[in-house]
Amino acid sequence: MKRQFTFIGLLLFPVLLLSQERKFSNHGSQIHLEVLGPGGLISFHFESRFLKSKTGLGYSIGLGNTPYDVFEKSCNTGSTVSIPAGISYLVGKKDHLLEIGLGVALKFGAGTKVYCPDIEDGFFISENTGYEYCLLGYRYQPQNKKLSWRIFISPLFQKDFSAKFWGGAGIGIRL
Repeated sequence: MKRQFTFIGLLLFPVLLLSQERKFSNHGSQIHLEVLGPGGLISFHFESRFLKSKTGLGYSIGLGNTPYDVFEKSCNTGSTVSIPAGISYLVGKKDHLLEIGLGVALKFGAGTKVYCPDIEDGFFISENTGYEYCLLGYRYQPQNKKLSWRIFISPLFQKDFSAKFWGGAGIGIRL
C-alpha cells in the first residue's frame, strides 16, 4: 500500500510544480463551455490561435447538444448533436477583446423522428445536416488569469430557411 501512495505521489509531484506557474500556452489555447452558442443549447469548444499570441486569427472546434422540443414544437424525442467548427479573429488591448468569427456546424439527430403534419415552421429544417453561423462578441480575458468569459450574437443560417437571430455566452479556461 505504501508503494502505491509513493508511486501516485511521484506522478502528481510534477503536476503540482507546474500548476504553480502562471505561464499559459503560446497559442492562446482555451477550452470553453458555451450556453446557446452555435453548438446548440450547451456545447464544449477547444480554441487556439494560429500564431503565438492571445489575439489574432484562430480556430475552434466543438461538440454541442440540443434536446428536441426545447426551442420548437416537436413531436420527436431525443436530441440533436452538433459539431461546430469555425475561424475567429480577436482584436483588442489588454483584457478586453472584440471577437469576429464565422463557421459551420454539422448536426446529427439522435432519437425518435416521426412525421409531424401539424407543425409548419420549426427552428430549423431537421432534414438538413448543418448550418452556417457568424459571430460578433465581447471577450474579457485577463492577462494574468486562466479564467475568461464572453458574450456574443451569432445569427444562424440554413439553406431554404429564414435566418435565426441567435446569441450566447461562454466561460473558458486558458491552457
